[in-house]
Amino acid sequence: MNDMFTRVLLAMDLTPKSEILLPCLYSLCPDTNTEIILAYVFDEEEEADPYGSSYKKVYSKLQGYANELVRNGYEAVSIETPWGEVFEEITRVGDDKEVDLTLVSSHGKGFFRSALLGSTTFDLARASKRPLFVAKTDGDSDDLADDDLLRKLMIPTDFSKKSLVALNLIRSLREHVAEVVFVHVVERSRNQDDLESKLLNAESRMEELVAEMKLFGIKASYLVDKGAASKKICRWAEEENVSMIAMTKTGAGLVKGLVMGATAQNVTLNSERSLLLLPADEVSND
Repeated sequence: MNDMFTRVLLAMDLTPKSEILLPCLYSLCPDTNTEIILAYVFDEEEEADPYGSSYKKVYSKLQGYANELVRNGYEAVSIETPWGEVFEEITRVGDDKEVDLTLVSSHGKGFFRSALLGSTTFDLARASKRPLFVAKTDGDSDDLADDDLLRKLMIPTDFSKKSLVALNLIRSLREHVAEVVFVHVVERSRNQDDLESKLLNAESRMEELVAEMKLFGIKASYLVDKGAASKKICRWAEEENVSMIAMTKTGAGLVKGLVMGATAQNVTLNSERSLLLLPADEVSND
């Protein structure tokens, strides 16, 4: 039973790219008791008129997705068609319905680079207080999002309680997760001795995490290095060919009031792998 995600919002923009969200959902939410809300946001109030042709066209597409979900065993499927600013409406629907997870597709690097601040996906990533899954496509092919997202997870950690929220995901999906790679990057050290001490300490803590995974029957390994965390994470994700990066949006020592730390922000922008961004506010950092 997957009790981490019981109610899920699929934010569809009805481009071919957003179709990859369905296989992603099947991977992340294998429990067919999961309640699913399909949402499409109209730009204008007139377009959202149920008697208008553009509404009927959109609703028919959403109904097609709903039917596919039902055929796959998900019985609790509903459709939401608000109008307004996409980012605001997706956030509002997620809050109103108290969803445990929102799924969106990003349209490759160019999508972010050309509209950095205007990107709905990036706005959601920065501001959402709920778990957010970003399916990455590379802009040229629709199949970069891995069919089996739980094939090989990468979990960056700074060992703060907040950064280990992703472990809850593995615990709740342990029957489905095949492999995990933990990664830790030492970004600052006072001198060579301090660096070596931090690297050794990180390795011993990583051994504990790997041992816990093995108790669950999950293959696990770790990578530890010094450098810029986001660059290392993106590079390692490619080298290790991971299916998804699951990371907390905030690490230790984040500026109060900011929902997203710099490392998570940079990984969201630059990684070519799908991402699960988890809020850390459900954990007390004592």
